[in-house]
Amino acid sequence: MILARKPKLGQNRWVLDQVLPLNSSIAEQYFTHAPNGVWQNFCSLLSRDVYSEGDSQSLYDYVMSRQAEMSADFLAMLGLWLADELKHYEALRRTYHCLSGVSFVDMDRCFSERVHDFDPLQITLQDEFTLLVTLMFDEIGSVYSYRRDLAEYYQHFGPNIQKIGHHLVKDEGMHFNNAAELLLAHHQHRLGDVRAFLEKISQLEGSLKTYYKTFFLDHAQEQYRFPKHFNQVIIRVILARLGLGQQPTSKELKELWQWIPEGYSLVPIFDAATRHHAAAVS
Repeated sequence: MILARKPKLGQNRWVLDQVLPLNSSIAEQYFTHAPNGVWQNFCSLLSRDVYSEGDSQSLYDYVMSRQAEMSADFLAMLGLWLADELKHYEALRRTYHCLSGVSFVDMDRCFSERVHDFDPLQITLQDEFTLLVTLMFDEIGSVYSYRRDLAEYYQHFGPNIQKIGHHLVKDEGMHFNNAAELLLAHHQHRLGDVRAFLEKISQLEGSLKTYYKTFFLDHAQEQYRFPKHFNQVIIRVILARLGLGQQPTSKELKELWQWIPEGYSLVPIFDAATRHHAAAVS
C-alpha cells in the first residue's frame, strides 16, 4: 500500500508593524540621493501593485464559493496565502503613502471602485489542479518581478522599505513552493498535463489586453518590463520544481530581473494600454 504524500506547507512569518509602522515616514535624504527617475517610477509602479495585491481577496472569495470541490490541504494553503497577500496589500499601501503622500482614504476609494472580472480567466479556474498550476506560474513570476523592484526601487528608500521588498520576494517564493507541494501530494496523476497547461496560461496572458483585477495574471499589465522569453524560463522553473525538467541556468534566471531594454539605464514604467509613460502618482 502506497501512503499519500503529505504536503509540507510553509509560511514566512513577519510582523508588518515591526517593519513599517502605520505612521512611518521616509527621511528626505533618501529622496535626495535616489537615482534620477527612480522615485517617479516607483510611485507609478506602486499605483498598480498596491491594488493588485488587494485583489487577492476577490480571488479567495471566488474560490471559496466552490470550497466543497477543494481538498482540506488546499483550503489550508489558501488561508495562509490570503493572510500573506493582504499583508502585502497593507505593506504596499504604507509604502505608497510614504513615497507619494497619497492618502489611505483615497486608496480605499480607488480600491472600492474596482470591478473584478473572472470570465476571461476561466481556464485557470476549472478545478484545484488548474488553480495550483496557475498559482505556481503567477507566484514565481512575482518572485522575479519583486526581485527587479527590490534592486531598482525598494533598496533606495531606507532599510524599512528594503525589508518590505525582501519579505515580498520570500513570501511569493513560499506560495510557489506550497502550490508545488499540493500538486505533488494530490495531483500526481495529472503531472503529465502541467507542461501543456502552462503553455496555455502563457498564451492567455500574452493575449490579454488588460488586467482584469482578479489577482491572477496581473503581470499582463507589465509584460514590457521583462525579456520576451520570461514566461518560457519560469515555465522551466516550475517543471523543475515538479521533477518534470531541468532548472534554468543561474545566468538565465538573473536575466529575468536584471534585463534592461536597449537604450535605457532603468526599465521605464509605461501605461500598459498606451505604452506612454505613466503619471508618477495616480
